[in-house]
Amino acid sequence: MEFFGAHQHRIDDKGRVALPAVFREGFGDEKLCFIVPEQSQGCLTVYNADGFRAMVERLQDAKRAGRFTQRQLTNFMAAVSQSSIDSQGRINLPEHLRSYANLDKDATLIGAANHIAIFPADVHSPEAALEELIDISDLL
Repeated sequence: MEFFGAHQHRIDDKGRVALPAVFREGFGDEKLCFIVPEQSQGCLTVYNADGFRAMVERLQDAKRAGRFTQRQLTNFMAAVSQSSIDSQGRINLPEHLRSYANLDKDATLIGAANHIAIFPADVHSPEAALEELIDISDLL
């Protein structure tokens, strides 16, 4: 499943945020997700199990190619959090990851093809997505 669209949601006092119903479909019956800090944008990314496995394979290939050390890979994997989607469609964002991404109360969840990106609402909004569109006319 491809994730797309932008949605704003509130993070509750326990650090949970509801995934939009359209996003929940991408996690199938497993209802398991992996929350990963994303360095280049300073946000959190959420992968389903298949997407996370594919990412780990790419990371291991990159390590074998000398792009980074085993210690760097270990540190990266230590920062990943696993969460189940509860009966109300929420996932738990651990405090250390919320702090990393400066997430407090309001978040924007953006479908980014193979994952979901979570930004603070004051950093990224559904409307902001229209400001930096890429030209895809040659791909249509």
